[in-house]
Amino acid sequence: MGLTKPLIHEIAYKTWLVNELGCNNMFILQGPERSLVIDAGMGYCNFREIVENLTKRPYDVVITHAHPDHIGMMHQFDKIHIERREVEDNERFDFLTRLDFNMDEFIWNNRLHMGNWDVWTPTEEVINRGNIDTNIEYIEEGYIFDLGGGRKVTPYFLPGHSPGHLYYIDSGSRIAFTGDCVNFNNGTRIHAASTHIRYLQKIRSKYTKEYDRIFTGHSTYCGNLDVFSMDMAILDALIEVHRAFLRGEAEIVEVPFHLQPERMLKRIRLTVNGVHVEPPLPPALWEEGEEQVIP
Repeated sequence: MGLTKPLIHEIAYKTWLVNELGCNNMFILQGPERSLVIDAGMGYCNFREIVENLTKRPYDVVITHAHPDHIGMMHQFDKIHIERREVEDNERFDFLTRLDFNMDEFIWNNRLHMGNWDVWTPTEEVINRGNIDTNIEYIEEGYIFDLGGGRKVTPYFLPGHSPGHLYYIDSGSRIAFTGDCVNFNNGTRIHAASTHIRYLQKIRSKYTKEYDRIFTGHSTYCGNLDVFSMDMAILDALIEVHRAFLRGEAEIVEVPFHLQPERMLKRIRLTVNGVHVEPPLPPALWEEGEEQVIP
């Protein structure tokens, strides 16, 4: 019998990582006056109860992006904050977040996400996706969540993995909470490789100035129980693989999609100083009319 409850780790002062059964990370940040919750997982726990046991402050809930393993428990909360394009440019948003859902599909999808069922063995009894008619409030890059005592959390726009993906930089813990926008296999299906490089360079430029560590939405993925910061070499390698793609030097491969193994995806593959990255193939090299100079 494996674990059936999330693991909770304090990764900085009053800053908790909640790992939901090996699939995804959610975060709770507490300031002197308010708290902030980042992402709402899949639905294999009473996440709201966890939040309110850890912090007694009033809190806001923000969503990095509207994928089922990050927004699955939004209906446990009265209100969420999300970037407008995650809703308006996502034809599956209503399906993913509806109050009535297909239990068989939910379990099938999450079984594939979790991967290591020797470590995690949730039962249907722990499923709790909530039943609140949640209010959705749109936010944009630069909006500030003021937690008091000088602790401020700011969202920044980095589309690619999804159309309105936001990452959050916390001035208190000096951590960047990046959802899925800088994982080793993240890329863009939305804009040209040249544009994606510039977005990645923007977050890279903030390293040591505004943050010292990165925690992603999946740092404890599939039974791996470490809760270390992501290696910045992955971000550097993601920039370089897209540069190599522009130069015509990157290896193009076809690999099975992990959620649907019968479906093949094209990826660009590169190993830089021992760091392997494999993001999806961008839809174009350059934006239309753009001067073809590699950023």
